[in-house]
Amino acid sequence: MALIASTRVLGRVVRRAVSNSVHARFGRFRAWPNDALLLDEPLAMAEQQTDRLRRIYAHALRDAWDGPALFRAAMEKHGGIQLARAQREALAHPISMLMWGELAAWIVSAELAVRLENPDARLAASAQVFDEARHFYVLRDYLAALHVPVPKLDPYFAIGARRLLATKDLTVKLFAMQLLAEGTAMAIFRFLADAKVEPVLTELLPYIEKDEARHVGLGVLYLPERLRELPRRELMKIRDITYGIGDLFGATQIRFARHYAAIGADPRDLFRAADKMLHELSQKIGPIPGTDLEFFPTNPTKAPNYEENLDLVLPRPGHEGRLVGRLIRGAIDFGARTLPA
Repeated sequence: MALIASTRVLGRVVRRAVSNSVHARFGRFRAWPNDALLLDEPLAMAEQQTDRLRRIYAHALRDAWDGPALFRAAMEKHGGIQLARAQREALAHPISMLMWGELAAWIVSAELAVRLENPDARLAASAQVFDEARHFYVLRDYLAALHVPVPKLDPYFAIGARRLLATKDLTVKLFAMQLLAEGTAMAIFRFLADAKVEPVLTELLPYIEKDEARHVGLGVLYLPERLRELPRRELMKIRDITYGIGDLFGATQIRFARHYAAIGADPRDLFRAADKMLHELSQKIGPIPGTDLEFFPTNPTKAPNYEENLDLVLPRPGHEGRLVGRLIRGAIDFGARTLPA
């Protein structure tokens, strides 16, 4: 009997082993581990070969900060948030957008850390996971401290973020998150910090902005390597998606202009800073080879008609602007009410 029982146990063990072997052979990680990750010499012993992508990880460790402790210290130092209710309600719009954006970046960076083949890019993305988690929780704490209803996410931002999260194309994710979203977020953080709209926020934002600069660095340093391997047809497809996401994020900022003005910050300053930032990032990546087509929409601030175009979408205070500009803004508001988000 003991022999029969042992045979049955052995049979179950074998069946489980075979089943697991089949799943492992045909699963997502069937080729793991990748021998390309092996090295001929220890990187730790060859500092002169340290890659810039790897330095992103090192700098993240060096610059790590305690979000909850910093938030508590700033709240105690300034006696909480002292803004009038109307200003707190206006500030809640960009803060909630940034908070949900950090959550999306947390999700994307975790995926990049798993799926990127380049080990140094994966290392940089792994460091970003911790940064984004810290940003999300700090901004969530700050939003709670405003003591106002959390506004509904802007439809254009919601559509753009969901499109970004849903795509399986890592190159699109790197463009749309590491350059478009992170670049815009960095401009907004700097804009709000420079405007000094609220002392607690002013103390928090430089820490977040410094982290965001590293995240943008991942896109700038790693994207060219990926783009070299792709045919033009694929590059054009990537451009089409990133352009669409960029348009959606831009529409959100046009709609948020009134909120920035309500907290005493000039939204035109933000647009100039964001346009300058995104154009510079686009120049670093370069156009699609053999064309003059950029991968995402930019508005160079040095263009002769830049201020005229800015007046069109964002008139100067006290001016209604031209009819075509009013029609554009009306169409954007109509879209926000009707598009399924």
